[in-house]
Parts: sequence; C-alpha cells; structure tokens
Amino acid sequence: MKSRSEKIESFRNKSRQGTVRGVRIIYGDLATVDHIAQSEMDFIYLDQQHGTVTTRDIYEITAMLAWYDIVILVRTPDGSSQSIGLALDAGAHGVLAPEIETEEQAIDFVRSTRFPPFGDRSWGEFAAGTSGYSGSDEISNPICWALIESKTALGQVEKFALIDGIDGLYIGRFDLALSMSVSPKDIANSELLRAEIENIFQIAQATGKPIGTSGDFSELKMQGFRILTVRSELDLLSNGLKKYLHD
Repeated sequence: MKSRSEKIESFRNKSRQGTVRGVRIIYGDLATVDHIAQSEMDFIYLDQQHGTVTTRDIYEITAMLAWYDIVILVRTPDGSSQSIGLALDAGAHGVLAPEIETEEQAIDFVRSTRFPPFGDRSWGEFAAGTSGYSGSDEISNPICWALIESKTALGQVEKFALIDGIDGLYIGRFDLALSMSVSPKDIANSELLRAEIENIFQIAQATGKPIGTSGDFSELKMQGFRILTVRSELDLLSNGLKKYLHD
C-alpha cells in the first residue's frame, strides 16, 4: 500500500505529465464510493459545497479507501481555513476551494493546507492511522486546485497559476457562465465563454499547470483538458440505465 505522501506525489506527477480521471461525489454513500474506487479512476472529489458530504463522511471514505491507489479530494463548502483544515484532518489528500477570486485569497488557500513554517494550518490528529495519515512523518503538501468559477477570477488566472502550491486550474463552467451572463444551457455554444476558456488553456500551458472540468471524457480530452471528471455518481447511474434501456 502506498503511503499518503506517495499517493499525493504520484498523483501530482501524473497530472503534470498526462491525464487524470475522476468522479465527483455529491452523496457520501460508502458502497457507491467503494465500487468507484475499484475502477481505474485516479481520484474522486467529495463535493461539500453542492452535495451532502459531511466531515464524518470524508473520514469514513478515506479510511475505507486507504488500501486503494486512488486520491481523495474535497471541494470544501467555502474557502475558509477552518473548512480546509477539517477536510485535511479527516484524511483528504487535497482540496478544491471555492470563492477564490484574488491572488491574496489563492495564497491564503495554499497556506491553509500547509503547517508552519510554510503555512497556517492547525495541527489535528483526527485521521491518524486508519486513513494513512500517521503523524509527523506523513506531513506532506496536499493537492491544491484553484477553482475558476467567476468573471472576477478570470482576470487573476495567470497569478493563480504562478503561485507555488497551486497544482492545477479547475473550471466551474456553470458558475463561470452565470457570472458572465451566459445561460448554463448555452455553455456549448457561447463564443465568449469559449474564448475565456481558451485563454485559461494558454496560461496553463505556459505555466505547466493541468486544467480540468467535468463532462464527457472523450470531448474534454479533444478540447485539451487533462483533469477529467464525471459530473457526479448520479451521472454514472443514469448513463448505465440508458445503456441497458437501449440494448
């Protein structure tokens, strides 16, 4: 079994050099997550902002999946250091923090994931042992993905990408569209949104940071995304049912 640090570094290197695939989890059902972990997915991300996932769910899931070669990320309910610290204390390997719109907020985000002297994170042994987080010898640098989901954040993307500790850029296309007065149903056809995303691609390429979003894997790969995410575990269920109904 890989240690916590080994999982993080292996995943970080894979995302830098190639493509990583994952599933967004909006409910914390253990059986569903366990089945997903048995696939060839590289990560799951537990959505506390738009889902029902609790801190206890994070702890139980990270403990259950400690033996699997899969990374667990958490989309915290907000960008506060308390929410970020709780997710990491519960065993998460990294964080996607919403509501990051300025360079200062992005720097604070990274510092919230690091212990002193490199950051401001408070020490907690909540997840010691069962989730693979065994103490001082396992203090590592968690994965940090900056969520780009507002018109304000668009003007800061280059600064985000240059911050030491930001591992990737993740586009929340629906919120980004809304902030640009684009209806979510027009995402695929909006030239304005497409131009802004292309600009993010150029910044990501120049800085060596992977860029991700959710959707159909084959389409996302053709567009150049390297962090590919199934929209939710409900999408997996829905697509599976459609397959059976059409066979």
